[in-house]
Amino acid sequence: MDAENKETTIFFLESWLNEVINNSQVFLQNINEPISFEDNFHKRRMFDEHYILTATVMSVRFSKQLVNHVSKNIKHSLSSFIENTKDAVDVRDMREHSDEYFLEKGRKQGGFFKGSCEDIQCDMSSSVQN
Repeated sequence: MDAENKETTIFFLESWLNEVINNSQVFLQNINEPISFEDNFHKRRMFDEHYILTATVMSVRFSKQLVNHVSKNIKHSLSSFIENTKDAVDVRDMREHSDEYFLEKGRKQGGFFKGSCEDIQCDMSSSVQN
């Protein structure tokens, strides 16, 4: 990767990561509020969550492009980020193609449910935190 491509990749990675961080903070502040369909957050929740997943996937994609072209410390951080967000890629893909999954035509039907820890379980239509 030449210097110009590396600089561009870093720019896009930082931009997408900032989107993830900023939007996740707002989303997580509201996630445990009592459900009210009069509340704008609950009306938009599915769309906001999808955007966060998309921004996360874009961050992973740029991290994968950059991981072998940075210092050892940054490589370790990027590798950890890629590993820790692997379920986000599948969940985002399932949600992006939810019409197919509802008809049992999605490519990863066996992976319909994802859990990053025992308290959280996601499928292509929702996330549940116990």
